[in-house]
Amino acid sequence: MANLVITPHRQRISSVPEALMVKDLNPGKIFVFGSLDVAQYFMHNNSVGRHFVKYVKNILACGCDGIKMIEGKPDIRRKVPIPDFDLEAWEPFWAYAEKIGLPIIWHVNDPEEFWNIDLIPTWAKNQGWYYGKETINNETQYTQVLHVLERHPNLKIIFAHFFFMSAQLPRLAALFEKYPNIRVDLTPGIEMYVNLSKTKEASVAFFQKYQDRILYGTDIGARCVIADDCQGINLTESANRAAIVRDFITKSDEVVIKADGNFLIGMDDFTLRGLGLSTPIQKKIFFENFINLVSEKPKVVVPRLVINECRRIKFMINIMSMINKEIVADYSAANTVIRYFKTRKS
Repeated sequence: MANLVITPHRQRISSVPEALMVKDLNPGKIFVFGSLDVAQYFMHNNSVGRHFVKYVKNILACGCDGIKMIEGKPDIRRKVPIPDFDLEAWEPFWAYAEKIGLPIIWHVNDPEEFWNIDLIPTWAKNQGWYYGKETINNETQYTQVLHVLERHPNLKIIFAHFFFMSAQLPRLAALFEKYPNIRVDLTPGIEMYVNLSKTKEASVAFFQKYQDRILYGTDIGARCVIADDCQGINLTESANRAAIVRDFITKSDEVVIKADGNFLIGMDDFTLRGLGLSTPIQKKIFFENFINLVSEKPKVVVPRLVINECRRIKFMINIMSMINKEIVADYSAANTVIRYFKTRKS
C-alpha cells in the first residue's frame, strides 16, 4: 500500500484528480492526501480558511483520505501569498480540521542551515533555497505553528521531515509531550539522517520512547514538486531514498553513503549509523502508526464528484492564467481524468 501526498502544480493548479484516478486503478491499495486549493491565496487571501473548509469537504467526498500542506516550505511562501498560519484568515480551517480529526501532513520550514550562507549546502543553494532576510525566518514560522497548536491542541498533524528538529530532539520531545496528536515522518531531508547518526544513542532512545509518533516516508517524486519540466520519477533516486530510510530503521551497522552531488545526498559522503530498532517498533513506523491515525482502508473514489472537481479545476486554471501571465493554461490532466472516469466500467 502507499500514500500519495499531493502538492499544487504551477500550470495545472491541482493534481488531486490524477491521484484519485491512480487510487481508483488500484482499489484498496492507495491513500491520497490532497493539496489545498492554491488559487484561494490569490483570490480570497483574507478568508482562505473559510474557502478551504468548503474545498476540503469536497475532496474528502471525492475520495481523499487527508490533506498535504506544502505551504510551510519557505520557498513556497516566497512564491505564493500565503497568510501567516496564526492569522484569523486560517481559523475556520484549523477549527474544522480539529473538529473532524482531519489527518494533515504539513511541511514546515527547511533545514536550519538554509538560513546561513556559510552553512547551506551547495546543492541546496543551487536550488534557490538560501533564505535571506526577505524570506520568513524558520523560528518565526515555528512560532506561528505553535500558536495554531495552542488554540487547537487536538489537531492531527504529521510534520514532514521530522519537523526539521533532528538536531533538537529535546525540543521535539517537549512538543510530543504537550500535543498528543502530532507526529513526524522520516522523509529525507538527508540532514535528518546525518544529525540522527551523529547522536545514535540519543536517537535510539527517542525512537523507542516515541515509537507511536514516527511514520515512514520517502518523498519519492519530490523533485517534480520543484521542477516544472519534470519528466517523471527517477527510479534510481527513488530506490535510494527508500533504502536509506529502511536501512536506518532496521540495521544497526554503519554504512558510508556516497554523495550524489544532487537533490538527495548532496556533495559530501556521510556515515549512516542504523538504529537497529526491534521488529515491533519497525512495524509501527512502517505502517501501523499511519493506519491507526488515518484508516485501515482507503476511502472509495466517487467518479461523479471527481469529474465535477476536474471541471472546477479547469475553470480555476482559466482564471489563474488570466491573473498570472506566467501560468500557461494546461487542461490536459483534467481532461484525461474526466475521460477515464466517463469510460471506465462500473
